[in-house]
Amino acid sequence: MATNSLLRSILTPHRLKISHFCSTTPSQNLWNLLRTIQSHPNPEQTLTKFGRTQTLDSSTISDALQRCSKTHQSILGLRFFIWAGIQPGYRHSTWMYNQACRILGIDQMRETLIRVLEAYKKEGCLVQVKTFKVILNLCREAKLADEALEVLRKMGEFNCRPDTTSFNLVIRLFCDKGDVEVCLELMNEMALIDLYPDMITYVSMIKGFCNAGRFEDGYGLLEVMRGHGCVPNVVAYSTLLDGVCKNGNLDRAMELLGEMENVGGVVCVAPNVVTYTSVIQSLCDVGRIGEALGILDRMKQRGCLPNRVTVSTLIKGLCNVGRVDEAYKLIDEVVSLWIGYKR
Repeated sequence: MATNSLLRSILTPHRLKISHFCSTTPSQNLWNLLRTIQSHPNPEQTLTKFGRTQTLDSSTISDALQRCSKTHQSILGLRFFIWAGIQPGYRHSTWMYNQACRILGIDQMRETLIRVLEAYKKEGCLVQVKTFKVILNLCREAKLADEALEVLRKMGEFNCRPDTTSFNLVIRLFCDKGDVEVCLELMNEMALIDLYPDMITYVSMIKGFCNAGRFEDGYGLLEVMRGHGCVPNVVAYSTLLDGVCKNGNLDRAMELLGEMENVGGVVCVAPNVVTYTSVIQSLCDVGRIGEALGILDRMKQRGCLPNRVTVSTLIKGLCNVGRVDEAYKLIDEVVSLWIGYKR
């Protein structure tokens, strides 16, 4: 009995230690590691060893970012997030980029993105194109156009060659703010390193011209696209048409819509329900309800079925001008169309 009691007293503490170790979560293991390496140069080396034995997921990464933020270790959290984004078998989602920007307050630490790159250089860290893409996507999510441009410029310092995707991201940020001159410079830089604009580049540029009120320049890009073998599609035309509508140039919008309907029968340019609804919305906003109903007739003639947004827009437009009876008739008409389509 004495021997058994002795054995129990020796073994029990060990059991407790083993049980405690096994109950440690991946998030806790990661946080313990981050606390250990927070003041180390090139912490990515140690993280890479950890990554070989642990599986990364959005929950674990989000938890680590929260802990870093609460302990005022946002720079460590940023470096960890960038490192995680280039690991094999894992890729940050758009939601994860949003989380990182919110938790770490990326929009409030703009200079930190550049400081991290400087730290990589000083510490001799391995930096690849994927590293820059993670940082650029953070800029995109935080809407940091100037910082994204600076990050793009620094790629050459690390012998990394930007690709079309990288340029597109920066071009889109500047187009969203209406600064198309920078975008044109970036397109020229692409040509200097044998990169060619793609559909995303051109659509962003068209939107940028529209944001700057330069509609004819945006229209001119459609011809430039054709010259470069990039045939304008419904997205390119609809982007231009939407920009024209938002700026109240409805007569020009009607011309563009007619061009889309008659551009040699090319299917990829045929207006879709979103295109038509955009024009209908703009016409209804200024009380041109008769023309809006005419657009609905054109839709039906071309076999383009109106959706709920189209119908609700027209109903609201009719009611706003006191044509309630016609709104009821429109509902019956569209319901019949939907029933016929389902059959």
